[in-house]
Amino acid sequence: MDCEKLKKVTNLLQEGKPDEALVLFQTILPSETVEYWLMKGKLEQKFQHWSEAINAFIKVLDIEPENMEAQNQLHLVQNILNFWNPEMFNP
Repeated sequence: MDCEKLKKVTNLLQEGKPDEALVLFQTILPSETVEYWLMKGKLEQKFQHWSEAINAFIKVLDIEPENMEAQNQLHLVQNILNFWNPEMFNP
């Protein structure tokens, strides 16, 4: 049943409905699966909750160390957080 909900959450995200996806995701009981934690990471990332997204992607890598999607998403979030634009500080 939760597998079906995760698919619906994925579809809602792809359709550009992150708020609906989040509401549905919150009805899913947390589980120690790659799919659950990847989706949690993507949702947290979508809402710019960077530390929660990082934690979720790290959890995926704890479960499955070679998971390329989690590695890529983690790298993406880290790049966003490390971005520095000197022009922002130049009046």
